[in-house]
Amino acid sequence: MAPRLREGLGLVAGVAAVAAGGIALGLELERRIVAKRILRSSVTEVQDFFALRSPGLGITTPDGVVLHTEADDGEAEDLTLVFVHGYALSLDCWHFQRAHFRGAVRQIFYDQRSHGRSTRSAPELCRIPQLASDLLQVLDEVAGDGPLVLVAHSMGGMTVMRLAQTHPELFGTRIKGVALFSTSAGEMADYSPIRGLPGRTFSRVAEPLMATLNRIPELVEGGRRAGSDLGYVVTRRMAFGSQVPASYVEFASEMLAEIPLEVVADFYPAFAEVDEYAALQCLARIETAVVGGETDAITPIQHTARIIELLPNAETLRVPDCGHLGMIEHHVIFNAVLDRLLERVRRGL
Repeated sequence: MAPRLREGLGLVAGVAAVAAGGIALGLELERRIVAKRILRSSVTEVQDFFALRSPGLGITTPDGVVLHTEADDGEAEDLTLVFVHGYALSLDCWHFQRAHFRGAVRQIFYDQRSHGRSTRSAPELCRIPQLASDLLQVLDEVAGDGPLVLVAHSMGGMTVMRLAQTHPELFGTRIKGVALFSTSAGEMADYSPIRGLPGRTFSRVAEPLMATLNRIPELVEGGRRAGSDLGYVVTRRMAFGSQVPASYVEFASEMLAEIPLEVVADFYPAFAEVDEYAALQCLARIETAVVGGETDAITPIQHTARIIELLPNAETLRVPDCGHLGMIEHHVIFNAVLDRLLERVRRGL
């Protein structure tokens, strides 16, 4: 197949891997590729982002999926942090938070079903209610009986909000605090990451497009692969809102490339079904923090603003020049929010 067509398909697949979107080609693409080649980080720098991994423990869900979990012990035993990652990522996305709290606070990480080192799920179970059931199982089998603080990003935030709807009795008893990063409580079907394309139109074309791409995986995976120019450009535009180090982009590209395009397609319909606004009444009873990036192309700042309206007592922050992966891009700011959340929870204890 012609190289130009191959590149085009790779670009589309890369966009789908970061929850879809568009990027202007031509001079924009050329400029970013050239900048990337000049600033490309070393392989060692990228590998360092995955150096905090541990063998972990696998827990088996009732439908047979094995969820990969990891635990870091800390000197403080009064609280346990549980991290819930988002769409097309893995537990590695919490690298900066894991390093920040390592040795100080007990931390639990896990890969959502079909993500990272967890096993594949049946497509019909790639939905937010099932993810909430998975989270509950992680809490019961790995997190322990002590007080918990949940830290969630994007799809992980939706997972936590669904758990609050199905098991409100946990919030205020076992779960003492929640941080919601770059997430949405609903109305995702009305949003399009492509400027000028209505959300409902985007939703209609995204699923058949991904189904078509899944039939030609050998052509599209090259464009998603970490280290590819197209993968770098798409990740840089869709995931970040400022000029981050090249190693950050390569790190995100590596995580995205590990998620099969079939998994991206399996989960995509779940977002049109999200309606977690009722959960915010439950979360209002505990200590919360809500943070969003002002230039987030995946879950726009308007969705963060809506959650803020319904959680008037939460600590809230809108971060300028911040994209969807703010916990990587502006990790110092996000870590400080978590430090303050833990302080408030401890005062309550």
